[in-house]
Amino acid sequence: MFKNLLVVLLAIALGCKSGSPLKSIKDKSKSAILFSVNNSPVSQEEFEYVYKKNNINNDSAFSRSDIKAYLDLYINFKLKIEEAKSRGMDTTKAFKDEFNGYLEQLKKPYLTESKVTEHLIQEAYDRYKEEIKASHILVKIKDPLNPEDTLNAYKKIMEIRAKALSGTDFGTLAKQYSDDPSAQKNNGNLGYFSSFQMVYPFESAAYNTNVDEVSMPVKTQFGYHIVKVFDRRPANGKVQVAHIMVRIKGDSAAVKNKIFEIYDQANGGVSWDELVKLYSEDINSKNTNGTLNPFTIGQMPYQFQEASFALQNPGDISDPIMTDFGWHIIKLIKKEPIESFSQMEPTIKSRISRDMRAQLNKKALIKRLKKENGFSENLANKNLVLQQADSSLIQGKWKSAGTNVEPLFTIADQVFNTDDFYKYVVSNEKPSSYVPKTYMGLLYDAFQEEKIIAYEEAHLSDKYLDYRMIVKEYQEGILLFDLMEKEVWNKAVEDTVGLKAFYETNKSTYKWGPRANATIYSSAKNNVIDEIKTAINSNDTTFLSKQSLYKKYNSGASLTLQTDSGNFEKGVNQVLDQCEWKPGVQIINMAGMQHLVWIKEILAPQIKELNETKGAVISDYQSDLEKAWLKELKEKYTVNINDKVLNSVYESLERN
Repeated sequence: MFKNLLVVLLAIALGCKSGSPLKSIKDKSKSAILFSVNNSPVSQEEFEYVYKKNNINNDSAFSRSDIKAYLDLYINFKLKIEEAKSRGMDTTKAFKDEFNGYLEQLKKPYLTESKVTEHLIQEAYDRYKEEIKASHILVKIKDPLNPEDTLNAYKKIMEIRAKALSGTDFGTLAKQYSDDPSAQKNNGNLGYFSSFQMVYPFESAAYNTNVDEVSMPVKTQFGYHIVKVFDRRPANGKVQVAHIMVRIKGDSAAVKNKIFEIYDQANGGVSWDELVKLYSEDINSKNTNGTLNPFTIGQMPYQFQEASFALQNPGDISDPIMTDFGWHIIKLIKKEPIESFSQMEPTIKSRISRDMRAQLNKKALIKRLKKENGFSENLANKNLVLQQADSSLIQGKWKSAGTNVEPLFTIADQVFNTDDFYKYVVSNEKPSSYVPKTYMGLLYDAFQEEKIIAYEEAHLSDKYLDYRMIVKEYQEGILLFDLMEKEVWNKAVEDTVGLKAFYETNKSTYKWGPRANATIYSSAKNNVIDEIKTAINSNDTTFLSKQSLYKKYNSGASLTLQTDSGNFEKGVNQVLDQCEWKPGVQIINMAGMQHLVWIKEILAPQIKELNETKGAVISDYQSDLEKAWLKELKEKYTVNINDKVLNSVYESLERN
């Protein structure tokens, strides 16, 4: 079924590398029309592209005869597409929804920067291999859209950094100045972390700072941070442990004594599983003998995490440790090193697409598209627009503000002016809202990026041959599937009268070859085969019944005997193929087992009943329906082949 192939085609398309033009269309010389179906043209370029793509690993291709045969098939394909379009199948809502869904996926490889993505993937993996222990101090920005508030926050964080550099304890500074509420308890200490566990700018600041040094301020959506790095160590990978937990309640000293008593019992040889059932108060793991899911750093309380990773050998038990949840004893189940790059690459790539890192890719894309598509900007008019950041603009008075429509920027031959941007602002803001100048700048950047991307999407088919062809392939593939389903596949299954008539006309085609009516007994125990042979010779039908044999030899968990009975054609059963095809009993040794083959009768070739070969008949009936239908289409639509262009195709594709 063609729709099943669409998934494969999509995977191929999404596997394309981008960041630079993918087979950009430069040569227009092959746009000559090779053939037309009912005045719908097919170019030399299209035919050669499809032929090469579908014959890349075909050693017998690229001969004149093969090219001509493929052309005939391609014409048949285009006849069906023409019929689908004549029925309006390409205008239905169902078709458009399905096609547009694929189209959005097909665009993605052309709207990303592969080099940037590859760099980010490698960077993330390299960071996964190292764990950072750091503390931070946060200064929030009162109003991120107010430049004065931003500047004040920056000045404050720089003053705090100066104190840290002069020798003041970083934890003391965090407790005194940090706007992160947790600093009052942890002095800003974040413990160990790795890639994707912090927002990207913060993560980069930590990984780019040496041990015992303090970073320059880094801005995130939370405000300005400074980071002090205390340690860097190789990644621990994953660990899986089991634990016994006793909650702290009432007399904490009594709880502590209890956990140490349990610890002594665990080291004294008392069953771990029994101790979990008797004492653990973690209801989520009690029924799994205390076993937890594997975890990495940053996913468990710090004390629990460090104690778990410190264990060396499966079965090792930690000293009792305390967390906010209570007292724990931890037993190591297994450790797993960090996965290889190839194993982690798909996960990292997926996470990047949902992470702030994706903005780096977009910035690189916009930069490239500006260069490729002749982007130019009128900075004077841009500044004029940003001055309109007041309530009068949002209240709809932008018309008077933009009476003199001026160009803002140009993409190739498309000009976007002040009026276009004013309309964009109003459509994105509530009529009564106030737009600060800083935010107006963000809106302007978003408007510009939207138009740059929209222009690129509209011209992907002009720029990239691969894209244009794969889009056409999907469009026509959906049409072909729907049409074939109506005209051939479903018709052959549902038309029972026609199917029976087709079978009656062609039933001599559907024949059994010589068959053996046989039973095959297989066992690794020779005495079992001997007993069955004796029963056959004595015609002990009661003993030979399947129920009796299985009860005798396959009771309980054992599977001493296997049997297979029926009419077998040659080539169907390997054991039977080793025998002489004549009635009687034969013993065959194969694959460490002894097989007794009892051939009761050799059946002469005969015609199969319809129910014995229905799948093959349906397949042949579908082919017959398709041939008749193609004949009708060839009578309905005119096909014209340009022999001069065809000769050019031969010259281009033939291999000596």
